Parts: sequence; C-alpha cells; structure tokens
Amino acid sequence: MPPTDADICVIGAGPHGLAIVAHLLTAKPALRERLAIVDPTGCWMRTWHDQFARLEIGVLRSPIVHHPDVDPGALARYVDDHRKQRSNLPYDPPLVDVFTSFCSEVIERFELGDAVTTGRVTELTTDEANTITTTAGTIQARHIVWAANTATPIIPWALRPAVDSGVAQHGLSVDLPSIGSLDGEHVVIVGGGLTAGHLAMGAVERRARVTLITRRPIVERDFDVEPGWLGPRHLAGFWRAGDPQRRIDTARAARGGGTMPRWMRRQILDQIRAGRIAHCIDRIDTAPCDAEERTLQLGDGPLAFDRCWLATGTRPDVRADHALRTVIDDHIDGFPLIDPNLRVRGRDVYMTGRLALMELGPAAGNLWGARTAARRITRALTDVDLDTDSVTTIRPNSTIGAAK
Repeated sequence: MPPTDADICVIGAGPHGLAIVAHLLTAKPALRERLAIVDPTGCWMRTWHDQFARLEIGVLRSPIVHHPDVDPGALARYVDDHRKQRSNLPYDPPLVDVFTSFCSEVIERFELGDAVTTGRVTELTTDEANTITTTAGTIQARHIVWAANTATPIIPWALRPAVDSGVAQHGLSVDLPSIGSLDGEHVVIVGGGLTAGHLAMGAVERRARVTLITRRPIVERDFDVEPGWLGPRHLAGFWRAGDPQRRIDTARAARGGGTMPRWMRRQILDQIRAGRIAHCIDRIDTAPCDAEERTLQLGDGPLAFDRCWLATGTRPDVRADHALRTVIDDHIDGFPLIDPNLRVRGRDVYMTGRLALMELGPAAGNLWGARTAARRITRALTDVDLDTDSVTTIRPNSTIGAAK
C-alpha cells in the first residue's frame, strides 16, 4: 500500500523520476519519509530497461555527464572506480548495462529499493487538496511531480489500417529477443532514426532481408538535438519567445525527423553495401489491412513484405493519460502551459520529461532534461539550489571521461 499522506508524490519511476527523487533527497534528506513514488511496475527503471532490452540497445545516445545523480561526474567516476567497460564512441556515451548498474547504485545509496509503490494512477484531483487515486490506494500530497512517459505512438495515416489490423506493428511492440530466425523473410522498416537502425540490425542478425524506407537520406547526428539546445546558446532565444505555439514549433523544428549517430549510420551503410539492407527513399501511399495481402504501395511501385515495423516515434500528449488530462486546463497540442519552475498553471503539479518542452525546449525528454527538471523542481519545492554544474561544452573525442 502507498503512504496515504505525503509531502511530494512522484508519478513514474524511470530515469526522470529517479533524478527528481535523488535531487530532492540531496537537498532535503528528511523528505525520505515524506515521499510517495508510484509506478505500474513497482520497480525503478523497469519500463526503461524493458524498452531497451526489446530493441537490443547496448549504448545510450547521451554523454556520460547526463544521468539521474546530482553530481555530473558521478557516472564517469563510477566507471573508473569499478573498472567498467566504456563504449569508446565519440562523447563517451555509457553502455546500457553500465548505466543500469550505476542507477542501481544511486537507488541503493538513497535507500530507495523498496520506495516504489506498484500502482497505476487512475484519477488526480487538485481542487481542494491534491488527491492521487491509484489501483493500490489513495494518496494525499502537497505537491505532485509527473515523471511518467505520457505519449502516443506516431502512425502515418497511410499505415493506420495495417497497424489496426495487425499486418504492421509499431516499433514499441517489437520484441527482438523473442524472435528467432528470420531467414527467408522480408522485413520492411519505416523510419530513419536510431530506433530504425536498431530494428534493422536486429533483423539482419536474424538473417532477414531488410528494406529501410525513409523520407530522406539518412541524416547523421550524434545526439537527437544539437548540443546548443542544452544551454543558453539556443535556449535564450527560445525563452524570449513568449508565444507557446512558437516555442512548440521551434522545438519540433530543432528535433527534426529521425537521425542516427555516426556509429549506427556506418553500420547501416555497411549492410547496404553488403546487400543485406535495401534503402528506399520514398513515400508510402497505401498499406494493406488484410493479412493475406502484405504489399505496400510506394510512390515508385509496390513492395511486398513479410513483416512491417514502424520506427516512427511517439508524440508527447497530456491527453494520452486520463488522469492527467483532467487536471490540465491549458495545453497547446498536448503540451501543458507551465511556469519556469515547471509547475502547471493553477495547479500544484510539476512536469518533467517531454511534457516540460514549453520551458526546457527540444531536449526536455532526454537525460539532460531529467537533470535540468530535477534541479528546477527541487529549487521550487525545497528552496535549495543544486544548479552548481554549469553547462559543459562537449566536443568529439572530448577528454571528459573518455577512454584513451
């Protein structure tokens, strides 16, 4: 059962939720007994870990200084102290196993192993008091921090009938480890981002013939947003834009379409040269809704397939969660209107993750966003300013935690 009364209720136990709690307890350790943390899995990082495992992702796309702990150098020291393996990639992104074990160390250090209540939030009310109704019980809290990944899959309109009928599936539901040999099968993957790359490599490793369909040539970018968006270089102008719609449009333009880091793009190009992957830059006009008719109609003609996986991403949206949308009065295209402390207008509810885009910009959903949101919310709730790690300029082959 969750505590029935708390100072702060954190909803979501992924990296963003862990960052919030680690920062709060660093600023005010006495909060340990006054925190409620709710997640459907009942475990820290379970959903995050499962998603990475399903796509067989072995390395993160963020620098080693971005993680849930307060100290930006903590992960690099952990790697050195425990002699953990490095990725040896530009910017020194951590391996997933290393990042996971580091997060476990953070959880243990703050004695949070049994802090997560298993439950799904079914209702939020903030009129007279903040009441969080969950499948495990009801919580009264002075403050609510929403750290759940509230989003909907992006499915191109032409592919909607195929997905609805089960002929195609979104990448979120693909579980590579459960798939045996694909020898003799033709797997079509729609999308040009890192997820598409992981799905394509997973299919190739299972001996499938793969076709990658993208709207444009594969774009190489080390991160999903330019590093200038992690500091005042770009954010200063973003904050000066008073119009919320302009901020949303600017952030979306900054993220652009799917991109791949250099190492993944090289792997894909190697497989294209070897004839294991065909790359098709084209549009999809129609898709089948009948399992017996597995043919996409492209601009250049038909393309038959055995499996079709959509690596088309997700869209953050407060309306994707029934409980959340009942307390968000003001939003634009699913993004809540929040103040610089990430507090929802008129509510004692704070946002982290991609739903904090209106203040944090296009990198709100990244680990940088988790750290930045945690500092802002901690300052708002405890009056303690943990913002001591200034923005670090990271360059290729940087010596920050880099292997020699």
